[in-house]
Amino acid sequence: MSSHLDKTAVRASGGVVMRGSGPAAAIALVHRPRYDDWTIPKGKDDPGESARQAALREVREETGLRCRIVGKAGTARYDVSTGPKKVVYFVMRPFRFVGFEPNEEVDEVRWVSLSAAAALLTYEFDRRLLVGVDVAGATAHTSLEFIRHAAAGDRSRWKGSDDERPVTRKGQAQAEVIAAELADTGMTRIISSPYLRCVETVQPLARRIDRKVEQHEALAEGASHKAIDALLDEVAGSSTVLCSHGDVIPAALDRFSRLGVEFLSSFACQKGSTWSIGHDGSSFTDALYLPPPES
Repeated sequence: MSSHLDKTAVRASGGVVMRGSGPAAAIALVHRPRYDDWTIPKGKDDPGESARQAALREVREETGLRCRIVGKAGTARYDVSTGPKKVVYFVMRPFRFVGFEPNEEVDEVRWVSLSAAAALLTYEFDRRLLVGVDVAGATAHTSLEFIRHAAAGDRSRWKGSDDERPVTRKGQAQAEVIAAELADTGMTRIISSPYLRCVETVQPLARRIDRKVEQHEALAEGASHKAIDALLDEVAGSSTVLCSHGDVIPAALDRFSRLGVEFLSSFACQKGSTWSIGHDGSSFTDALYLPPPES
């Protein structure tokens, strides 16, 4: 039989959102002006939502981060004016920043180290929650962000060598949006097809995170399946951005399918789009399609 608390509790969910690993590991905290407190993002579940769905939605609304759930963090139970409250927390890893505007509920989002978080957090329960998080296990989860190059015009109208065809103004705008969406997610490496349109797609991100763009023939048009598979094996378990073409990305997705990766989206591969591929520290886990940014 369910307890009285389970029947009457105000249900809420939240996320311990972590990026990076080792000394670079950081957590996202939010400041709520109404209470003048620093806390872990959370909020009430909507009717019909699971705790997982509510946690992902609340984190997105309060921080602008789209995340993967990689584990459970803990549960808080306490009384509020409307009755007993239960808050379920999940450990999350971000894969996209979709924008944040200060508002009445949250006016600041801050990435801080775990040690700094303990000092900044207002509530003792939040501090205890962090102590119980398996940081090594959480930060073992990574993602590959597999981007098809941004808009580059009509191939038939380009008079030069095709590997020197640049992105268009639309493609430049898409590249800037992609950079903004990925800059705060903990990416540590950028690998591109040598083709100019691919390099230009990830250059704005490289500038933002102070990384060089590595060029790799396995991402060039016409690359063999063997070369593609070898590169995927090399970057497995790392936080890497890959930029390639409309023939290479389907070949990579075929490899992921053969590995048993769960596809969370139907197949698509538009210019400027991304496939976000999760990895749990041992194997690739899921693949989610993100359409091209509006520009």
